[in-house]
Amino acid sequence: KRMLSMQSKTLHKVSDRAILDWQLDACQLAGIENIVVVVGAHSDEIRQHLSRDGHALNIRIAVQEEPLGTADAVNAAMNTIRELKARYAVILLGDLPNLQAATLKKMMLKRAQKDIVLLTVRLDEPAAYGRIVRNSDGTVARIVEFKEGTPEEIAIKEVNVGVYSVPFAFLEAALPQINNDNAAGEYYFTDIIEIANRENIPVKPVLAEDPGEVMGVNTPEELQTAEMWRRKLSL
Repeated sequence: KRMLSMQSKTLHKVSDRAILDWQLDACQLAGIENIVVVVGAHSDEIRQHLSRDGHALNIRIAVQEEPLGTADAVNAAMNTIRELKARYAVILLGDLPNLQAATLKKMMLKRAQKDIVLLTVRLDEPAAYGRIVRNSDGTVARIVEFKEGTPEEIAIKEVNVGVYSVPFAFLEAALPQINNDNAAGEYYFTDIIEIANRENIPVKPVLAEDPGEVMGVNTPEELQTAEMWRRKLSL
């Protein structure tokens, strides 16, 4: 609705390529070979697009029957991830056309056997992004959704990008612990951060250097901004 379009947001184009294709490019260059694309209302449109795709990737489709939140979307992919026998899952939101392979590699290099890694960025005007609350040692204590935050938490400038590297064993154990007892009535994937802290699993942040790289696209105006940032890369 915010895109004022009947087309799936992930198929809108930035520099003549779909947002989804830019993300698949980044994954491929980062060495991620197995991809699970979680789809909902626009599943046929996305399936048709991927059938014409030229990426040298193993791409599978998972369906989220109802839009019940980000944790529910990840849960929809769990059976496929399990079949792939993956040790780690790298999880991306579907509206980040300018995310670079080097950033994904940086996250993947930082993970250890049990650690969770998430991508963050500092913004002068963080708007409605989830705020990053850190522990005294610099690890992440929790992510506070904008709708749930106190005035002190909303004042935080470091925000969640929505990109994670998570050990599959932890993911399998944590997802059933997430509930929808919140203002939106949704299952927030960000709740895994508090679960990890309860289980003494370090959550390591990777700070994106350029906010333009990790800006999500939710409106036609943001699509134009993403286009301008992408053009700068080719200058």
